[in-house]
Amino acid sequence: MDPTRAAIAALERIRTVLVNSGHEGRLGAPMSMKELAAQAQFLGMELPPSYVAAMRVASKIGDPEAFLVSDEMAAEADEIIAYGGEEARRYAPFCRAQDKLVCFDRGGGKRQITAVRYQGELPIVEWQDGSANPIAAHFGEWLDMVADAREESVESAAKMPQRLKRLLYELGFRFEYPVVGRLETGDVDAIEELIGQEHALHVRGEVDRLFDSSGKASLTLNVDEFTLAVSLRTGIFVYGAEDVFRWLRYFRDENFFGEDSATRGPSHPDAVRDLRRAAREAPLVMRGVMHVPTMPASEHVFRAASGTSATDFYLLGRTGSTSEHASSVVLHVVDGIVATRHVVDEPLNDLYVARDGSMWGLTTTHAVRFTGGRTKSFALRRPTHGRPWWYGIGGAADRVIVWGAGALLEFAGDGFVPFDPDAMLDDTESVVALVSHGVRVSALVCGDRMGAVARFDGMVWQPITEDQVIDANLADFDVWRGSAFVLDRDGGIWRVDKGPPHTVNLPIRQQAFLTEAGTPRPFHSVRAFDGGLLLASNGGVVVAHNTKEPVFHAAPGCRDPVRLVRIGDDDGRASDGKVNREAGIVALSGPHAWVFRNGSFNVLDMREL
Repeated sequence: MDPTRAAIAALERIRTVLVNSGHEGRLGAPMSMKELAAQAQFLGMELPPSYVAAMRVASKIGDPEAFLVSDEMAAEADEIIAYGGEEARRYAPFCRAQDKLVCFDRGGGKRQITAVRYQGELPIVEWQDGSANPIAAHFGEWLDMVADAREESVESAAKMPQRLKRLLYELGFRFEYPVVGRLETGDVDAIEELIGQEHALHVRGEVDRLFDSSGKASLTLNVDEFTLAVSLRTGIFVYGAEDVFRWLRYFRDENFFGEDSATRGPSHPDAVRDLRRAAREAPLVMRGVMHVPTMPASEHVFRAASGTSATDFYLLGRTGSTSEHASSVVLHVVDGIVATRHVVDEPLNDLYVARDGSMWGLTTTHAVRFTGGRTKSFALRRPTHGRPWWYGIGGAADRVIVWGAGALLEFAGDGFVPFDPDAMLDDTESVVALVSHGVRVSALVCGDRMGAVARFDGMVWQPITEDQVIDANLADFDVWRGSAFVLDRDGGIWRVDKGPPHTVNLPIRQQAFLTEAGTPRPFHSVRAFDGGLLLASNGGVVVAHNTKEPVFHAAPGCRDPVRLVRIGDDDGRASDGKVNREAGIVALSGPHAWVFRNGSFNVLDMREL
């Protein structure tokens, strides 16, 4: 196989292992061209093409292999020369693997053969204890060997002792991937046994709650390293193998790795139980308000989100700068943890991840596409008269769509053109929000103190009759199970089915709908879910259930308007028509980010940003 193709394929295998093992954060960002140039200068020749291709995808692959930067290469090379003399000058280290150095071999007949056969590649050797051992014909082959070792390690770790495996299953752990077990539980006694009474008191704090608003702890067990990550009210805490085995023996005192001992019995009775069956911890609600734990970013505020699943999506952040040239940051969130981050030198206001994996951003004047490590901008032109103003970017099936004042555009391969078929917008109308499901599109079109929901069925735009027009200043809308829910700027909700719109009766006199001063809360965004509505206000979200009293979920001390973004399938159903358990709603308020899923909020830890 071509060395470059071999390297990229191996890197993808390593990425798959890291992602499935819950360690995607160990995959580094692409190496900069400046650093690659410095490494080429150190090497004294062009870097091998397969190495450059891999580094332009990821500069780190996690332990035990650690790629070196140019300064580290030079320092390690000096050590090799000091130990091996002038003959060792041919070896250029690029990776440290435990007590070994992996090097390019710049000299000798093998280098000439490799360079001719593989067009600029260099042989790979391992340097250890003063000797160099050839291990691969080129970088791509070496990385393929690393991928083999990673996969073999996972397979080996997955072969747990039968007693240990049985106990984990009895406790409720389920393994979607061989080395990663997951469990959600509200069992307070079990969690306190793991974290200790002192830590439990610290987590509970003044609100006397161990878990977040979900009422449960999320546990992720990595069998490869035997670590256990626990999500509590104040953050995610990771425990090592010693603590994990101590905790497991709290449930069943036995030797998981050896034969039964006739001389030693268990020190306590069996306490094994299915932790999933424990009741949720009761939320603390006072005067219709429940305070959600805060783990805000220190240097960024969040603007948008996009993705296919509540467990795998992207967040768009901006620095606190108000400059037109302020940079943006795109975060990849996997299982509630920020796995990767990429800085974008564009002041983005919205984000969309297309079905083909490409990423799109929206500024006040143009759209930006990110794909394959490259960035390209596309100008946006309003087809009607008036000042251009862009509200959002999204998609429907394979279309990429931008909407705004007097405009509904789609990407046509080399630029944005009016949506086909034409939505027939006039100069005074704006598309302020858009929801898609497959090829179908619903758009909230607003004029002067009035508006309506326009529907595209994949072929034509459905006609809008006079009795479907809402006489109000409209702010946002959502489509759920075929029904549209429209929010007006006075806080009213309109439901639009096939007939004329009708108002939704909300318990607006309840404490959750009122501020501390007793005035009605302003609302900026609406999202529906099975059994109720989410209404975004300043510093929090009202969860209005059909059968329960409403609760305002507040971020203490926060007054920033909340934006709600649905992620996953737009109507909560997978492509086969079944309920999509991976769907969710992201709530963004200044430096705070939450995910509403399965009836409760989970707070994302952004404190390192």
